[in-house]
Amino acid sequence: MDPTRSSEDEAAVFFRAAPPLRDRDAVAANIDAFVARHSRSTGTGGGSVGVVCVTSGGTTVPLEQRCVRYIDNFSSGQRGAASTEYFLKAGYTVIFIHRRGSKQHYCRFLPEDSFLDLFELGEESEIQVPESHTAVVKTAISSYRKAIDEGLLLKLPFTTIFEYLQLLQMVSTAMNCLGHHGMFYLAAAVSDFYVPWESMAKHKIESAGGPLNMQLNQVPKMLFILRNHWAPSAFCVSSLVSWERCTRFMLHSPVQTKKHEML
Repeated sequence: MDPTRSSEDEAAVFFRAAPPLRDRDAVAANIDAFVARHSRSTGTGGGSVGVVCVTSGGTTVPLEQRCVRYIDNFSSGQRGAASTEYFLKAGYTVIFIHRRGSKQHYCRFLPEDSFLDLFELGEESEIQVPESHTAVVKTAISSYRKAIDEGLLLKLPFTTIFEYLQLLQMVSTAMNCLGHHGMFYLAAAVSDFYVPWESMAKHKIESAGGPLNMQLNQVPKMLFILRNHWAPSAFCVSSLVSWERCTRFMLHSPVQTKKHEML
């Protein structure tokens, strides 16, 4: 069987059955406008080095349409958040596709336990940043504001595997016009299996019925489609959780491996 045709068919089935992304038209317009703005200046003397899409955090697989339970691919998002900072510092424009609640750029060194630890009340009840955190807070705010004010950063949040793959498709097809000035740095922990939306329970699965038996479908290999159809000229960096898995990937997926510049 032709692997290209098989992957395309599986992806088409997945997207056709997936619940539509919330505010899809508005999100698509923002992506298109962001890419178009930077496509005119990317690679020129006064523009950015290129546009990179960074994915970060883990996807969830809902078990019900009105989700109460889900399967989670855990990832703190540390690598994606840190990489976004370094890409911006190196002169790239960044589209940051991130899991809601995961690590964010310029916030990695701030207290995790409580946001309120960053502040204290002064003698006149004014809000102040404790001296112990002043330097890191100033750096975080100034770096973040520079990226936002100069229009160098677009943030796109996701939670489910359905949201993530729809965003990746939208960004990839929009970035196709950038050619070799586009890059994908894929650090998200993406689910390998999912429950098709049409076969999913609508409401909370009751526990009174005893043990739960559920069949999961395999998530289509979207990286193959990204590299061959959505953005074939872009530079692509994928992240695997272990060297053992990376070795298996290269041995058993030669068609996909040869389309990656870096693993």
